[in-house]
Amino acid sequence: MGLWEGIKRGADAMTRAAQPVPYIAAGHQVRCPHCQSIEFFEGKALLNTAGMTFLNLDWANREALTLMCGHCGLIQWFGADQPTRGLVDTHAKPDIDPLE
Repeated sequence: MGLWEGIKRGADAMTRAAQPVPYIAAGHQVRCPHCQSIEFFEGKALLNTAGMTFLNLDWANREALTLMCGHCGLIQWFGADQPTRGLVDTHAKPDIDPLE
């Protein structure tokens, strides 16, 4: 990891919430499969490949969002469709009419 990447990660860590928060992914509440908690700490991880590491180009690899459960510590990884902070509105009407 280069100096600039380290500075960026440090700045990200300082701006992150000190408390775990809920997230939504693909329209569903993110829930820990182990303890069913809905509060998570956000993190990032590089998706390293052997070829890029061999060429010393780890910085060019894609990045994944990680959510660590605030209750039990289980880590979930998200790639393309990254979750956003928030709670699912349980009072919203469904998009599909069940009678049709």
